[in-house]
Amino acid sequence: MTQKHILETALKLFAQKGYDRVTVDEICKKSGTSKGSFYQHFSAKSDIFFMKFLEADDYYAQVMESLPEELDVYEKLSIFFHKALCFLNQEMGKDLMKVMYSSALTSNEHSYFLNERRKLTHIFVYFAKEILKKKGIEPAEHRIQAVLSILTQYMMGMIYHWCVRRDEKSLEDHSGEAIAVMIEGLKNWNLAEPRSVSAV
Repeated sequence: MTQKHILETALKLFAQKGYDRVTVDEICKKSGTSKGSFYQHFSAKSDIFFMKFLEADDYYAQVMESLPEELDVYEKLSIFFHKALCFLNQEMGKDLMKVMYSSALTSNEHSYFLNERRKLTHIFVYFAKEILKKKGIEPAEHRIQAVLSILTQYMMGMIYHWCVRRDEKSLEDHSGEAIAVMIEGLKNWNLAEPRSVSAV
């Protein structure tokens, strides 16, 4: 309960003031906890964001488990993207996502966006292998990495585009057409050609 209280207090402060303008002392004061208690639950301020990403990854894993096995890989990918973006919109919110993205650009503390050990990365690798399998292409490492890069760029790009927009549309509504275009592009992408892969 203490950890959750500290986390929620810190996230509110980050959204209000920006990550870099909030100190551990301020988080402790606002949450009514001691510094010792803070460091008992978090090794550093950046762990606050890391824990939110772990929550998101747990949700992504649940989505994957819920997908019917008989679905086509592209249908699975479309459903996954829609559900993932809906979760980020509802559970993270635009203000917090703005802070996370701006912090990742200005600080070396935040490596979770491209962390290869994340569940999200493993999910994208699964999709990459399944897409290559459907195309009848050998799932060589460089091809897997090419698809992984595209999926990561699309997700991050959709979120960034939503963050800089000033309208009230949800992240999922903003990204619906982009998801469809991504799926169509993956279907038509000739991954067997070395030039296509090296262009990523």
